[in-house]
Amino acid sequence: MRVLSPKECVSQALAQMVLDFRRWLTPETQLLSKWRTQTVAYAVAEGKLVNDFAKQLDSYRKKGGTLPILILSVQNIVAPPDLSQIIGTHFEVKHIFKNDPLKRRATMRTEPRAYHVQFVFVANDPTSADAFASQFCAYIRLMEKRRIKANYFVSPEIRDEWDLTIFDNTLYPDRADLEETNVTAGLVEFDLAGLVPQVKSGLPPLYVDEFTPEDEKTSEQFSLVIQADLFKDREGEKTFIRIDADPATGERTEQVVDKD
Repeated sequence: MRVLSPKECVSQALAQMVLDFRRWLTPETQLLSKWRTQTVAYAVAEGKLVNDFAKQLDSYRKKGGTLPILILSVQNIVAPPDLSQIIGTHFEVKHIFKNDPLKRRATMRTEPRAYHVQFVFVANDPTSADAFASQFCAYIRLMEKRRIKANYFVSPEIRDEWDLTIFDNTLYPDRADLEETNVTAGLVEFDLAGLVPQVKSGLPPLYVDEFTPEDEKTSEQFSLVIQADLFKDREGEKTFIRIDADPATGERTEQVVDKD
């Protein structure tokens, strides 16, 4: 499995939101109905193409794409979010990630991070493009839709979900200028922010480099633990948890074992 950057994880979360919006959408035109059911619903553009709608569409067409299509682009906001919006944990704390089968105590901190998002719905019908922007704004204004979950990598084989919040006062619907008479693009822009977890020690690092402590560098020979006992030495308990891993598939199973 390739380790994804935080920005790529945010793009994944937004893609899941697009799929949820497709189910929520009322197809008030034939073209929206087509988009709602077509196999490929969206394409991801490079963050550097934000605001360059013509290049976004050109890049999509070069890959053989057809209309209608939703083009998604995400750009890092260099300035951190306002403290009134989100506060990080800049000091290091101990934490056990729920998806870690070995329940190790990791040392971590969090960093607030904000992103600017553009959704460009490109179609041959201006009514459909405008309807997309209008309905998507209505969707985002629902309180339960303003928060999505990004599944960040905290270790090469461990991911953890963290909330991302969409700020309603940044929601901006418009039309994107493509300078093409037969193509219209409905545009929705907004900002979102959340905390990015950063593990300092206690788990295998995302990337091994010269500054990685020797005791955290995992060699391929010992990269897979096939059996581990948790809480075996805890006093006053009659059972402990045993985790087994299949060396061929990597599949893990847990069982409760009597100490006797």
